[in-house]
Amino acid sequence: MAQKWYALAVQPRKEQYVQSQLAAQGYNVSCPRYRKVVRHARQTKTVLAPLFPGYLFVEIDLTVQNWRKANWIPGSIGLVKFDNRPATLNAGFVNAFITGNREDGLVSFKDDLKIGDRVRAVGGPLDNLVGEIVGMPDKDRVKVLMEALNRKVHLTLPRSDVVVAA
Repeated sequence: MAQKWYALAVQPRKEQYVQSQLAAQGYNVSCPRYRKVVRHARQTKTVLAPLFPGYLFVEIDLTVQNWRKANWIPGSIGLVKFDNRPATLNAGFVNAFITGNREDGLVSFKDDLKIGDRVRAVGGPLDNLVGEIVGMPDKDRVKVLMEALNRKVHLTLPRSDVVVAA
C-alpha cells in the first residue's frame, strides 16, 4: 500500500505546533496558509492564517507507519475517520495546495485577472466593495473602478487585495 493523504483534526490555533511535531517524527505534513488582515484595538496587521483552521494534511502509509501516533501529539484531536478507519483524502486535492504553496506554506491563488473582470476588495477599509478592473499598471497593482460614497472612483490597489467577485 502506498502513502495516502489524511486529514488530522487539531485544537484551535495549534496547527503550527502539531505540524512541527509530526515533521520531527518523519511525517510529511501540509498546512496551507493565506494572508489574513486582522484588526484589533485600532491596529491592523497581516498574519498567515490556516486555510482550513483546525486541520492538517498528513501523508501516511498505513501498512508501515503507526497512524495512531499522530493522535497522541499534544494539540492533536485525531485523524478524521469513517467506520473506525482513517478517511483517505483525494491526492489531487491535497497536491493542488502543496504545489501552489511557497516554502512558508502560503497558498498562491492563480486567478488570471484581466481588464473588465469584476473583483472584490479584501481587507482594509474597502473590504467587500465590488468593482471592475479598468487597468493594470504593473504586475503587482490593478486599477479598479468602484462605487464609493455614491460616486464612481478610480482606485489603484495591490494585486493581493483583490479577488475575482462571484
